[in-house]
Amino acid sequence: MKWLFGFLLIIGSIAEARLEVRFMELRDAHGRLVQLEPGGRFGHVAVGIGGKWLHVHPYRGVELVNRETVEKVGCMVSSILVEHLDEPDFLTVQTWLGLPYDRDFSWKSEDAFYCSELVGKILGLEPEPMTFDPRLWPPQFQKFDGEPGLSPDDLYRLLLEKGHHATEVQACAP
Repeated sequence: MKWLFGFLLIIGSIAEARLEVRFMELRDAHGRLVQLEPGGRFGHVAVGIGGKWLHVHPYRGVELVNRETVEKVGCMVSSILVEHLDEPDFLTVQTWLGLPYDRDFSWKSEDAFYCSELVGKILGLEPEPMTFDPRLWPPQFQKFDGEPGLSPDDLYRLLLEKGHHATEVQACAP
């Protein structure tokens, strides 16, 4: 009987496995939406782990923080639950904490991350050629054009294409 209970417990935990990804809008000092690509909506992304949010801060690097702290970067406006995917284990998360922000947007690097790179790798998504539109990005970023990577909007699109559903979670004040 104990083995049956243990089996049901394991099956139940597998069936409940899911990872929450939150997408954030960024606003400038005038309340206008900051776009990282033409028509883009999202400027930052985080993943829920143990009641906190794992993300990559541009100055502090990879950190696991509460919602109030991550929302100092941007307003969480959309959520996608990725079914049948567990949160990364504690030891794996520990290896990421404190790693710096990847200012070179290099998908190949494992010792620095940008927000959507970390989340994309957790989700097992493949990178795509990036576009750094000169109307939205300063000239020094043009050297990264065509390199493999993912933006927050790319992550959102890929998850929807895989059949996951988005839920709006909060409206940002304009």
